[in-house]
Amino acid sequence: MKERAPEHIPLFGRRDEASTLADVPEHVPLLGRRDEVRTLAEAPEHIPLLGRRDEVRTLAEALRARKSCLITGPAGIGKTRLIQEALAVSRQPLLRVGRPGVLHGLLVELAERLSCPAGRFASVRQATSAALKPCVLDALRRAPRCVILEDVGAASPPMYRFLQQLYHVPGVCLIVTAASRDSLGHLRKLLWDPREEIALEPLTRAEAAGLFDAAARAYRLESFDLDAFRGQVLAAAQGNPGQILTMCRMACRPEYQDGRHIKFLPLRMDALTAFVR
Repeated sequence: MKERAPEHIPLFGRRDEASTLADVPEHVPLLGRRDEVRTLAEAPEHIPLLGRRDEVRTLAEALRARKSCLITGPAGIGKTRLIQEALAVSRQPLLRVGRPGVLHGLLVELAERLSCPAGRFASVRQATSAALKPCVLDALRRAPRCVILEDVGAASPPMYRFLQQLYHVPGVCLIVTAASRDSLGHLRKLLWDPREEIALEPLTRAEAAGLFDAAARAYRLESFDLDAFRGQVLAAAQGNPGQILTMCRMACRPEYQDGRHIKFLPLRMDALTAFVR
């Protein structure tokens, strides 16, 4: 049976002071993450953010101005959650696609979301890329919005050419998340400007420790001997919030428990295996 994540766990390292970001709500719903968090950390809702004041503000301002942006960092660092926070502040219309693969698949998904007509084809899924591209671009010209592409890998030349057209549609902004700029393939030629990049760094030691303590409370780990486990988790995670949440969540499971002791080594190995799936 799948474990249910607790409802309240503060996510440290993603929003700092509400007084500085006056328009950032105190409780922003976590609407979802990509696979590395949805299947691993199961980060619960209503998570206040610490340590990402500038990043939230920068992305929110870019969304309001409909400026494109590249968000980089390893899995679990908080790229998707940063987008969620900035969207909650900026309240912009959006289209969101996770892990876009080949161009045709992306076009089909965008066409379905935009209710594009199938034309002479029986359905949008049976339409050719050549037929879908102008339909998608025309729909975005009529109703511009933010297009969010998450976990983008090496883009092919056809993908690059389409996204280049989309990038220049008035009122449309392209938000891309990736492990690094170098991982984008041909898309590097489009998102080349360092001023358009938000590179997420690991949490500080204090932020990571705060996140661990909050996760331990949320996952009801207080009855265990946490002194050693805390140090092991913080050392292994190296400031990655997704990894901290993953290991705390997995510590709830009986197979990683021995009395008041949490068996860190098997937990860590299984967490790493799950994290790269």
